[in-house]
Amino acid sequence: MPRILFRLLYGALLGVAFLFAAWLSFRGSITGRSVTVPDLSGKTVPEAIRIAHDVGLRVEEQASRARYDDRVPRHRVLIQQPEAGSLAKPGQVLRLVLSLGPRELQVPDLAGLAPRAAALKLARESLQLGAVSWYRDTEAPAGIVGQNPEPETPATKGAAVEVLTNRGMPEQRFVMPDFVGQDADKVRARLGTFGFRVGSARYETYEGVQPNTVLKQFPPAGYPLSRRDVVSLTVSQSASAIPPAS
Repeated sequence: MPRILFRLLYGALLGVAFLFAAWLSFRGSITGRSVTVPDLSGKTVPEAIRIAHDVGLRVEEQASRARYDDRVPRHRVLIQQPEAGSLAKPGQVLRLVLSLGPRELQVPDLAGLAPRAAALKLARESLQLGAVSWYRDTEAPAGIVGQNPEPETPATKGAAVEVLTNRGMPEQRFVMPDFVGQDADKVRARLGTFGFRVGSARYETYEGVQPNTVLKQFPPAGYPLSRRDVVSLTVSQSASAIPPAS
């Protein structure tokens, strides 16, 4: 019995040793047939080809994936696959994406825009609005009439564009009348005659007040009013106009 047990243990040890030796052999064969991928970032294509060739690898430029980058100069490696430091088989292809360099910006044409609209347009181009100078010519259209730099001038990211704008005809201001207590239809007609806009009315019941009477107004009486403003009215209605609660 002890002899049989000894043979079983001896056989098991031989099996483990065989498996371990086979694993070492397999690992050595894999490692022996692999090379470490070099770091090609920032290299030109000829430099990348030479470095890859020295370790038995090939390169392929993926021109359709080229992109702008503020840090990597134009025509240099921006991305590589597989990544540097990984293992590759001899003859494997390294795919390269090249940089187009920093995006080439051009100053847009701002003619006719208000300064606020010009600032938004410049921001979309990674530029910003600089000093704003102005004058007033009531016979000429309002808006930007000059800029520095001129349109289509090359620019760097964040550059400022100075503008000269004509403010044109000064905006007319009126004093808001007191319409509280007046007939809402007549108030709307009067405001419309002078070119003012009236928004949707809000209706409320108010005991002792005739229906369709102005209860509140905005802007309030005496407030400065321009034709760009919208006048809001709160108007009385009869109790019978309110739908019954369900």
